[in-house]
Amino acid sequence: MTEATSSAAEPARADIVIRGGWLITLNPEREIFRDGLVAIRGSAIVAAGSRRELDGAYRGDTEIDATDQVILPGMINGHRHILSGARGAAPEGLVTLDVLRAFFYPSFEALTEEDMHVYAMHHSAEMLRFGTTLYEEPGCTHLDAVLEGIAATGIRCRIGPWTWDHGGPSAATLPSGWLRMTCDQAVERLKDGVATVRAFGNPRIRDAVTIEGVGTCSDELNVGAAQLAAELDSLCVLHKATSEQEVELELLAFGHRPLEHMYRIGALNEHVFLNHMTSIEVREVDMLAGTGARVSNNPSSALRLSKGTTQTGKFPEMLAAGVPVALGTDAENASNFHDIVRAMYLAAVLPRDARRDPRAITVEQAVEMATLGGAVAMRWEDELGSIEVGKQADLVIFDTNDFDWRPLHNPLTNLVYNATGHSVETVIVGGDVMLRHKELTKLDGEELRARAQETDRRVLGRIGAQPAPAWPVRP
Repeated sequence: MTEATSSAAEPARADIVIRGGWLITLNPEREIFRDGLVAIRGSAIVAAGSRRELDGAYRGDTEIDATDQVILPGMINGHRHILSGARGAAPEGLVTLDVLRAFFYPSFEALTEEDMHVYAMHHSAEMLRFGTTLYEEPGCTHLDAVLEGIAATGIRCRIGPWTWDHGGPSAATLPSGWLRMTCDQAVERLKDGVATVRAFGNPRIRDAVTIEGVGTCSDELNVGAAQLAAELDSLCVLHKATSEQEVELELLAFGHRPLEHMYRIGALNEHVFLNHMTSIEVREVDMLAGTGARVSNNPSSALRLSKGTTQTGKFPEMLAAGVPVALGTDAENASNFHDIVRAMYLAAVLPRDARRDPRAITVEQAVEMATLGGAVAMRWEDELGSIEVGKQADLVIFDTNDFDWRPLHNPLTNLVYNATGHSVETVIVGGDVMLRHKELTKLDGEELRARAQETDRRVLGRIGAQPAPAWPVRP
């Protein structure tokens, strides 16, 4: 509850003290304090608990009155592409593999170093605005420029370079010239990516071994990436079991479903983080649990791209088996929004309707996936995911003074069923206040939005895309 018990008359100094509000700790007991207090010194939490017990113990250089508000650990986005096509520009009516080939891959190839720097800053700022303090970027180009952009925002990230070897069953449909490499070259690129992130030396940015997956990588690269992540104590990130289309391709090529094939070739271990995983069978859940592999559930992109998550998703079974599951929002034209609060709602209600079981996923499980579950899945739970003494001071405060939060009796149900990220009032990352009164404190949001709009126009021009409504547009 506190770093130390002191009998001194004078309160201990803290950089920030947050007083009042519903404090949802996500600690091992999952305690919620109706009238809480959090004290922060430097980047870490030094006290968290009941205001009644702690109120006289700390004096903050900055005092935040959170009376009647809701305080949550910083939310975590388990799958968010910085490498993105212009938002809202992808053609409608295409499923995952088709939209990748028709729009995503060509737009990715067109991105310059400057484009990636702008996207890194804009997308990170957007996530901060809606309460995300850590995200996983599953493979980008122009890594140096992206690292600089992310660091400028102060958010946390796990990241690596876009990597594949055109060796899987989808190889024939990929852009023939873009980043084509052998398996050995791909492994060297992955090693260089880890070294680049570590040399950058920002404690808020950790490395990842990032391969594309979705039938684009050889068995040798899948196994090599998983082994490399284990050897380097990193995180092997890839897209897997993303649709029935992918399942059909791998059944034809290997005689096994995508996840089972990874299991049989030895490409699963506790350092492997699988994105999407909407098309698996119950028996494959045991393979996940037995190997320690982790998963990101991305319900908004599953719906947008018709992945079949309500028919072939097994997220309740994964949670029951103890598989670490995060929540993610994917790319600009897959989900389009990057609000983890909205993702919580979808993660909770979709399995209930699919199973006709109102307890298939509980509100508590949805909140866990968005916070501590994400930290565990991304192998960062030693510092993040809960509000506990000694952990990093990553917190989100929700303004509850609006219709979507009132009446307020159970903050978890209000958060999951009622709210959106627009009610995020304050965001703190590592003791730094990044959002206050719903305004970014260290970034110019208006300027970033303008730069992202200009960048989108340039990218669309390069690939010859002219997105427009299906209905007639009049001057």
